[in-house]
Amino acid sequence: MVRRGALADFVDDLQAGGRLTFTREEALAALGVTMPALKQAALRLAKRRRLVSPRRGFYVIVPLEHRDEGAPPIDTWLGEMLRYLGAREIEREWDGGEIVVTVDRFQRPVKVGGNRFRFRVRRG
Repeated sequence: MVRRGALADFVDDLQAGGRLTFTREEALAALGVTMPALKQAALRLAKRRRLVSPRRGFYVIVPLEHRDEGAPPIDTWLGEMLRYLGAREIEREWDGGEIVVTVDRFQRPVKVGGNRFRFRVRRG
C-alpha cells in the first residue's frame, strides 16, 4: 500500500527541481503504484488544480502562480509534450487565437488553461 499524498510529494519534488512535466511511466516507476491508483491520485490533484493532462499519460504541473490560468505558460511544457508524442519537428503559428502545431500524425485539438491549440499533420 502506498501512502496517500505520494503523488503530491512527487509533483512537489519535480517542481522544486525545475520540472513542470512528467509521464505516467515516470510516476509509476517512482511511486511503485498501480495504474488505477495513479489515475485516482492524478484526478485528486487535478480537482485541486495542481495538475493538468493535455494528453493521456502526460502531465503538466500547475504552479501556484498559474492556478488562476489553469496551466503554466505553454512555452514551459509544449516542447516536452511534443517529444512525448514523438513529433520530430516543432512548428508553431497563431491562427485566430489558437496555436497550431505541426506534427507527424493526427492529434485531437486540446485546451489547457487559457491555451487552445490544434495539431496539423505534416504532409509529405
